[in-house]
Amino acid sequence: MPSAPSMLVVLVSNLLTQSIGYFAVVGAIYAVVWRLGRERFRFSRIPAPQRVNFAQIRREMGHTLVTLLAGGFSAGAVIGLDAAGRARLDHGAVAPLVVLGWIVAGLAFNDLWFYSWHRLLHHPSLFRHVHAVHHRSIDVNPFTSYSFHAVEAVLLGSWIVPAVVWLPVPMMALGVLQVLGLFNNVMAHLGYEFLPRWILRVPLLRWTNTATFHSLHHTRSRGNFGLHSRLWDRLFGTEIPDYEEVFVRRGAEAGSTSGTVTL
Repeated sequence: MPSAPSMLVVLVSNLLTQSIGYFAVVGAIYAVVWRLGRERFRFSRIPAPQRVNFAQIRREMGHTLVTLLAGGFSAGAVIGLDAAGRARLDHGAVAPLVVLGWIVAGLAFNDLWFYSWHRLLHHPSLFRHVHAVHHRSIDVNPFTSYSFHAVEAVLLGSWIVPAVVWLPVPMMALGVLQVLGLFNNVMAHLGYEFLPRWILRVPLLRWTNTATFHSLHHTRSRGNFGLHSRLWDRLFGTEIPDYEEVFVRRGAEAGSTSGTVTL
């Protein structure tokens, strides 16, 4: 098992790598969509009762650093468990179809984990002390993606710990799941809806999460608790009823609100 100093080096290196990579990706998306594409994409803008300002972004960046630091808890737990032989991570070569199967299974497990904790975090006592940090952002943007209280960051990110303890997850699948998780989180907080309206007519695609789906969660502060899909919200009756109507209507108010955008 690695010594404490070597574990610390690994965790610090992981934190620096993740922080640089995260802010590079999110900063680039923000620049392209929110700055350079403000006019071009105005009809994809999701209406919100509040507009983003630089104070919000500074606050979000600060909480993001806390989230990335808290993420070291899960990373450290996985590294430690794997080194101690208590994780079932598969380090060998695995057939592509098997990796794909594990990716699908990981997404489904994470989806249920996130829904359960997210809904619990809306209990008044937990919301007030923990989840309210994330909900201070009403008009979401890419920098909102990881703007969490440290407790929430640990809870939502620790799904990987039981997964690697219970299941022989291939390392390649784990890496892909991390990338997909980042992509989905940024997409959900984009503030713009780029998915075509016709996905609501495709049986499988209509069940996927969208930027509109999660933006409604921030503007209404209730319902739409899912991460990757609408499945659990539909099953437990927590989906916001007019979601599909708002999804189709995106950008309809652009003519009256584009002039008030402060970024």
